[in-house]
Amino acid sequence: MARRTLLITYIATYLVAIGTIVRYLMSFRDDHFWLITLLLGGYVVLLISEPLFFRRNRYLIYLYLFVQTVIICALAYITPNVDFWAALFFPLVLQAMHNFPVRTGFLITGIFTVIMSFFMLFSLGPEIALPLILINGVVYFFLAAFIAITREAEAAREQSQSLLGELQQTHEQLKIYSEKAEELAVTQERNRLARELHDSVTQSLHSSTLLAEAGQRLLSSGDIERARRYLIRLGEISQQSLREMRLLVYELRPLELRGVGLVGALQQRLDAVERRSGVEVQLSIEEEIELPRSIEDELYRIAVEALNNALKHANPSRVTVTLRTEEKDVNQCIELSLMDDGIGFDLDTKAGEGGLGLISMKERIENLGGKLTILSTPGEGTQVIACVDMRSSQ
Repeated sequence: MARRTLLITYIATYLVAIGTIVRYLMSFRDDHFWLITLLLGGYVVLLISEPLFFRRNRYLIYLYLFVQTVIICALAYITPNVDFWAALFFPLVLQAMHNFPVRTGFLITGIFTVIMSFFMLFSLGPEIALPLILINGVVYFFLAAFIAITREAEAAREQSQSLLGELQQTHEQLKIYSEKAEELAVTQERNRLARELHDSVTQSLHSSTLLAEAGQRLLSSGDIERARRYLIRLGEISQQSLREMRLLVYELRPLELRGVGLVGALQQRLDAVERRSGVEVQLSIEEEIELPRSIEDELYRIAVEALNNALKHANPSRVTVTLRTEEKDVNQCIELSLMDDGIGFDLDTKAGEGGLGLISMKERIENLGGKLTILSTPGEGTQVIACVDMRSSQ
């Protein structure tokens, strides 16, 4: 748009200058006619060939402007019609503002104004010259300001296009980085699952194989009682392996709360893993609670971590999950409670402090500005209570 405006301005200014020349040649006939015609011809030729000066050597424009100024001064000196020749400075102002820095362009425009003012005062006298000087000076500087603004608009457009190109390039790079990060996350998840399989299911299957072989030998030797105990232990290990395998399969599923919300996701988890593992489950929701997506995600991950711990280490027969609001001092809190009747553990032991994913759960609840409480006694089960201030969910 700025380039089109500049082109139109060039054309209009050149037409004004050429129109002034044609008007003079048609209106006046004197002794200097052919000399004036020659000077005007040189002016027009230079005007049209002005772009060539910049393509060859930028500093030739100074010579170009000097020669054009001399031609206009000569015309003003040998003819009484200096008010006509003032219009010939219009294209020179345009060229100076277009091809030089803004400050230099305005300086050249000021020089043209001074030259034009001198010849008008010399030829026409103060009474006639002063109004013409004011009008032409205003036109010169208005044209100069217009070109300066047009150049700034063009520079801003080019800068915005450059920034847009850089933004698109950055977007492509971020897309590539995102894909690499996703691939890395998938790899890390596969490695984690591989470790889980090796540490739990693979070892359990290996133990089952050893127990089965030992049971066969005991049966062959007639030691039925010991073989029976081995078979019972084999069944327990197989049952635990099945639970852990179901848990790993469920972890392969993506986290999706958008459609079902926190309550629905918890119910799906209990049905897909705990219930199929033979654990009796109960999900208790005391009232309908709407929570932000971020808080639902964190509470869900805390619940899953607690359920995983119970399934892997506590061997529970019953798990109860409760979601409710509770008054704490003067604040209203959202409380998520997960209770099992498993073997429990000692919170003071190293395993109790650093194992079982408790650190991860504490970090998640602290990010929400909440509090995590663990209640457990060996042989009496475990209860995990996550409490988040209602104000954090607003």
